[in-house]
Amino acid sequence: MEFGVLGPLLVVRDGHPVDVGGPKQQALLVLLLVRPNRLLTTGWLVDALWDGRPPASAETTLRTYVAGLRRALEPGRPARLPSKVLPGRPGGYELRVAPATIDATRFTMSVDAARAALDAGDTETAERGFAEALALWRGRALAGAADLTAVKPEVARLTELRLAAEEGRFAAAVAGGRHASVLATLRRFVAEHPTREAARAQLMLALYRDGRQPEALETYEEGRRVLAHEYGLDPGEPLRELHRQILTRTTAAGPAVALPDEPDDDLIGRGDEVNQLNDQLELATAGRGRIAVVSGEPGIGKTSLVRAVEQRATARGIPVVWGRCPEVGQAPPFWVWSRVVRGLITVAGPDGAAADPALAAVSGAAVEPGHAEWDPAARFRLYEAVADLIAAATRERGLLIVLDDLHAADPDSLLLLRFLATTLAATRALVVVTTRPYDHLPDLVAAMGDLDRAAHATRVRLRGLRPDAVRRLVRRERGANPADAYVAELHTRTHGNPFFLTELLRHDPDAGDLPPTVIDAVRARLAALAPAARDCLELLSVAGHELDLHTVATVLDIPTERLVALLSDGPVAQLAGSVGPGLVGFRHPLFAEVAYADLAAPRRAALHARLAGAYERLGTFAVAEIARHYGLAVGLGHGDDHVTWSLRAADEAIRRLAYEDASAHLDRAAAQLATSPARAGAELTVQLRRAALLQSTVGIGSGAVGAACARARELLAFVGPETDTRPALWALAELAANRGEFDICADLAGRIADAPGPPDDITWAAGQYELGVAAFFTGRLAAAEEHLSLAVDRLNAVAPQALGLPALAAYHFRALVRSLRGQRAAARDDIAAAVALAERLDDPYARANAQLFAAWLGMQELDAPATSVAARRCRDLGREHRLPHCVATGGYLLEWAAVQAGDPSRLDALREGYEAIYRPGLRATRTITLSGMATAHLSAGDAGGAARLVDEALAIADETGERVFVAELLRLRGTPADLREAARLAAEQDARLFVARLSG
Repeated sequence: MEFGVLGPLLVVRDGHPVDVGGPKQQALLVLLLVRPNRLLTTGWLVDALWDGRPPASAETTLRTYVAGLRRALEPGRPARLPSKVLPGRPGGYELRVAPATIDATRFTMSVDAARAALDAGDTETAERGFAEALALWRGRALAGAADLTAVKPEVARLTELRLAAEEGRFAAAVAGGRHASVLATLRRFVAEHPTREAARAQLMLALYRDGRQPEALETYEEGRRVLAHEYGLDPGEPLRELHRQILTRTTAAGPAVALPDEPDDDLIGRGDEVNQLNDQLELATAGRGRIAVVSGEPGIGKTSLVRAVEQRATARGIPVVWGRCPEVGQAPPFWVWSRVVRGLITVAGPDGAAADPALAAVSGAAVEPGHAEWDPAARFRLYEAVADLIAAATRERGLLIVLDDLHAADPDSLLLLRFLATTLAATRALVVVTTRPYDHLPDLVAAMGDLDRAAHATRVRLRGLRPDAVRRLVRRERGANPADAYVAELHTRTHGNPFFLTELLRHDPDAGDLPPTVIDAVRARLAALAPAARDCLELLSVAGHELDLHTVATVLDIPTERLVALLSDGPVAQLAGSVGPGLVGFRHPLFAEVAYADLAAPRRAALHARLAGAYERLGTFAVAEIARHYGLAVGLGHGDDHVTWSLRAADEAIRRLAYEDASAHLDRAAAQLATSPARAGAELTVQLRRAALLQSTVGIGSGAVGAACARARELLAFVGPETDTRPALWALAELAANRGEFDICADLAGRIADAPGPPDDITWAAGQYELGVAAFFTGRLAAAEEHLSLAVDRLNAVAPQALGLPALAAYHFRALVRSLRGQRAAARDDIAAAVALAERLDDPYARANAQLFAAWLGMQELDAPATSVAARRCRDLGREHRLPHCVATGGYLLEWAAVQAGDPSRLDALREGYEAIYRPGLRATRTITLSGMATAHLSAGDAGGAARLVDEALAIADETGERVFVAELLRLRGTPADLREAARLAAEQDARLFVARLSG
């Protein structure tokens, strides 16, 4: 199947056109084709399809259009099988097609290949490639949807690329001496596009080489008049130079190459990219917030490019706020945003959004000391506070935010950026991100994936300068036109990297053979320094970022005046210097990287230790920074210091809601403690904290959580008798239950009552609760009710304010057990007690969880109306209080109730809801939710789909031992043998609810 968007929408299968429906349905397909193989959210599609004015029924109508496209694109797909071409995903839809099946993609690829051939001097291949690319066009790009706001940028891009391809074809023909063959069409093109100077230059060259110098000169005058009359501008310098050469007959008579794209000597070879970012700035300040990602290798000119846009913004009075990530070493949590937020507060003023106390986590303000509690909702409050601050700062004049060197950002800063990407479109802010290649950085890959899916995001990939730009750079640095061979050598050695080029060119050409790489040049500079100066730069490289003069002087134990004199010396000043009031740092990150890499390991460790000690004494540096430096000096006897400061850094990160950063600190502390068996108790505490954080960051079912739990269980055998292990047993039992490790859960829970320690009703009841949960999932219902009842009875004797979630959970699971055992009224009483207790506790999570179990009970009893009511409350509370699990589970149960009530169109959404529940890694309950899905498929008449779901659930039951719903699953599959086994198993488990269904 192939798709055509370079003209009226065209879908072709096996050589025949496919009818994809009416205009609106066609427009939807165009939107999907513009962003193939990406999740497009329902909200974005609705807004884009109705151009910001959707009707009340838009989401329902969208689902109808999606269903129509699925029928057209996959005519042979059984109605109940999920779509492979246009599957639903949580929150939206994704069109899955091979990129080369879309003519616009093939056009872009062909143009790139033709440009490469032209750059290589293969003009015939280039001309043929441009012609083949242009032949793909059949009319106006994206016709039928081209006027939609969401599509206009792509229309503009494709249209511009088409014009550039036309110019490329002309340039290839003229450069190859075939100017006569394109002269007529080139004339017409220039007449239709009189302001395109590159095409006009090719026409002038073609006329001149055809012996028509007067016409070539008149072509220039015509262009000059158009620019002067309509825009008040003169022609660019390249066109003026060509005019002078034609006038004096000094232009080459042979093949020509394309003219340089712009004359800007300050930023050579980057005219298109500057214009692209300036366009994004215009869009943003007009009220259509934008994100631009500038990527490229070190030294390619990312920051210089952004500086050019900053100059434009500053000239227009637009505030500019920068945030930079340190290039060497570990960035503290929210480092890049802390600088941005402080700048935004200055822009927005101290009142309003800037006064939100949630901003303390990133603004650098002090956070309250004390025990650090994990609070998932607090992080979202912080995110929203930053979003509100950006919106406030943009209202008056717009805003440019620069996040420089994002490849060095901490994970929490990246998560905040991912959230803000969803809010920027409604502001007047342009956020420009610079980053090096990041394929090896999973956190950044995920962040960039989110940005790519945003309709208001754009990418600028910087590559090496072309040979013509290298020539201009040499001319600027050396003041003379270089020989072709020299330009070719420079381009080959540097791949057009501006930083490498500049450094090479600034070497003394009489000093002999230049070093093969800039790295060697930096090493040579470092080696030439006096020892005291080299000490200073080595310290800066170990620090990983700029330092204040007082800190450097303290660590090196030299007077500040002596330090200033060292930094003022010519060779040193070329490598490092002032980067702010009282601050000193390297002039380029590559200098720091080379200096650090060249340090001998003992010297490096000693400097890290000296820095950590100085930071500790000064008391003005982040605890994470001290922990990092001690960690890199453990070989010198600083292992205990590393543990102490890593734990402090983890606490600080949790208080600032930087959970990924906290996990990393705990990892390092645990690894260090593992080297000392005598500190098993301390490591046990750290491993439990790791597991708790990891389940929120990488998922409860992840290998990382499993490894942390396994290590913690090992450590239980090594802690001393003075350690109360019951809290650890409880925590590990709960983790094991959620991971579907029910035997481990039961073993740990059974050990709680026998563990030494003072009497504790809540901990003892927790052990009974965990035993009850393990018994429930493994289908031992009588034992489950016994243990859960013991937990409830013991907890009823405890003051309500001390109960918390253990009592709620005991009521919840006892309700499910009693329902399965045929005690429906008692089950309802337990749910009512849980709801009442949640109200007394006044806890949003408790309220939402009580409704979740009420809905779960409704599904277990096949009561769709009751399930719908409770599930909606659960989902709404989850949305209100930022409780993702309650949102996901409530959504799944709502879709189940809808299918049971007679709406089979919700089956795809039901599957999406199921996937959303388990995406964080939860392993328990899967057989139960799959049983619910199988029931729904049977209600919708899809016996085959139900059978597949049953097989999937039974495989999970065999794997995990989660057998509580096996009898129901066998009943749903319904073979005679299955029904006999279901009846036997239901009776054995005392699952009277299932026995009654089998008898009915």
